[in-house]
Amino acid sequence: METLVMSVNRNKSLIAFSCVIALAVSLSGLASQSNAGVLDGHVDALPGWTGSVAFDNGVGLNGTLDFAVFTAADFNSNYAGLGYAPGDALVYTYQVNNTGDHFVSAEIIGISNPANTIGSFDIGDVDASSASLTPNAEWLFSPSIPTGESSFGLAFSSPQLPVSGVSLTINSGTSSLSTDIPTPGPDSIPEPASLALLAMGLGAMWVGRRRRACS
Repeated sequence: METLVMSVNRNKSLIAFSCVIALAVSLSGLASQSNAGVLDGHVDALPGWTGSVAFDNGVGLNGTLDFAVFTAADFNSNYAGLGYAPGDALVYTYQVNNTGDHFVSAEIIGISNPANTIGSFDIGDVDASSASLTPNAEWLFSPSIPTGESSFGLAFSSPQLPVSGVSLTINSGTSSLSTDIPTPGPDSIPEPASLALLAMGLGAMWVGRRRRACS
């Protein structure tokens, strides 16, 4: 009888231990999902303007910079209430993921065209301690972003369509340059009236071609 009781207790202990392990794995999976690069490949981003680039200066400062450009409406449908409110038609967003030996103390996106309303939103580990447009977009981190962690989402708004630009990831006296990062370009988003006129013009051209083809 004593042997049977010991066996039952052992089985209960094993079941309890298994449940603890399963819960830990589940929570670990949730944590990794929450810290994953949610901007990279985002389905609601402007086509062609979402992805990730690696940075590595060869002396320990390395990781990835994820990015996505949204319309203000699409940004709000995904991230409203997380700390950033768009100030213009497009929202340029970024997230630093630190995989190197050095902490990350700043991120700078090169800007040469109109931009406004810089800030951050809560999708990562470390929020920016300050943000400014100088006119480059600059976010400072104090405390810095440690190895294995990410920044909050970094954002600014603009009425300009994106083009490829550069960014600079910084730690104290070292930095790493990245290219193919979205930044506001020289072309503004067409006004709704202009878009309507363009659509009407294209429609008239199509009808004209159909009539000529049928005559």
